[in-house]
Amino acid sequence: MAEKSSDFLSVEPTRSRAGDFLFCVMAGTVAIVMALMVGTVSKWAVTLVFLSFLIALGLRYYLLKDAPAVRAGSNVTEEQLETLERLRALLDALPQPVMLLDGQGLIAMGNRACTDRYGEGTPGRHISAVVRAPQALEVIRTVKQTGEAFETEYTLTGEQERTHLFYAAPLHSRSASDRDAMIVMLRDRTEQKKLERMRTDFVANASHELRTPLTSMAGFIETLQGHAKDDPAARERFLEVMAAQAQRMLRLVEDLIGLSAIELNEAKPLTDHVPLGELAGSVVETLQPVAGSSASELHLEIVEEPVVLGDRHELFRLLQNLCDNALKYGSDPETGAARVEVTVGRGTPPARADYMRTGVSPSQLAVRSGIEEEDLAYIQIRDHGDGIPPNDLPRLTERFYRVNPQLSRSKGGTGLGLAIVKHILQRHRGGLQIESKSGEGAVFTVFLLPATKADLPADTGHDTNLAHSERHLA
Repeated sequence: MAEKSSDFLSVEPTRSRAGDFLFCVMAGTVAIVMALMVGTVSKWAVTLVFLSFLIALGLRYYLLKDAPAVRAGSNVTEEQLETLERLRALLDALPQPVMLLDGQGLIAMGNRACTDRYGEGTPGRHISAVVRAPQALEVIRTVKQTGEAFETEYTLTGEQERTHLFYAAPLHSRSASDRDAMIVMLRDRTEQKKLERMRTDFVANASHELRTPLTSMAGFIETLQGHAKDDPAARERFLEVMAAQAQRMLRLVEDLIGLSAIELNEAKPLTDHVPLGELAGSVVETLQPVAGSSASELHLEIVEEPVVLGDRHELFRLLQNLCDNALKYGSDPETGAARVEVTVGRGTPPARADYMRTGVSPSQLAVRSGIEEEDLAYIQIRDHGDGIPPNDLPRLTERFYRVNPQLSRSKGGTGLGLAIVKHILQRHRGGLQIESKSGEGAVFTVFLLPATKADLPADTGHDTNLAHSERHLA
């Protein structure tokens, strides 16, 4: 029934007048009777019948020209038709999928949002083939048994976790064919759940991490208000420490807000076409003053410049965090200078057999994404510091995890840099592999999916097969 109704609303109207069929039949009948009354059928009788029929049609158009128009073969008036079209437009304007289920649980019809999410072939399928959640099917059974509306919330795990609110209500139609039919609506609550979780995490993390610097500052303030208030040297020293603690708290809050924003945007589509070599060059130039202040060096080598589909701002931050960490923690303990090598290419970079490694390998990412390993894009950041202890490697991307807490605080670290990297890669469906060897340094390799030819704009202007090039920034 619903399918017919849907076709009815989608067909371009061919209009007729009320009473067309009945009037023409009556006119034809009168003409035939008149012909029979003549007795012998002749050309004059045929002419009379034809003229009578034409006169009847003329009278029909004249007498019924103001009759309400309807669709051909239907008895729906123009006013009823407009009401039905408004109802269809109202349902199509809803951002949530809305479906009509018959008594067997088959989808009879759905609005535009339902078609956009589940495809054109949704009508006729069973609801269990579209919404694969036991909680939703239990709600449908409950609505059938009780005749009352119910709703539930369910979460689908996968590449991206999604949370939905599933609402079902009986139709309460007088039609026998609509017995046990019901209306089903789905609402995506992923963003709301993320916001709720972020608020909880922000309060828990901020209260934990801010407690130490706040306690320290409170102690210095109390000292300055007490016996050190007349000691200029102590006051100067304490104010420097307090300023450093305040800066650390500001960085912590900024990182927490940034991490929350990245988590909130994980489900948004990626739209930028980012040449990784150009991006790496921008990051290296930005960090040049930081490297120069400690006599450190940054080397950028572009073996091949792939283009990826991503968020340029987030990828910039990812690479900046990794390079900044390499400059901070990959330095020579004696000189304080670091030598960091940044390499951009395609495929799989050379492996270091004697290094300990953790994270996502290029083969794992290639299989998971359904592409060849040689098509992957990568950025590799290598330092020549002391390396990372093997026991700490698997935990590096945890929030607030520090290999050396004292060193991290002295360098101004918040413990959130690699957690931000991890969440950016989750949105980009990429992977991070970490390699390290004691006394030789650490290597962080970011693997990203390349932009396909369909993703690239026609006027991109980027050559993805650049010749081997090298830049050196002291």
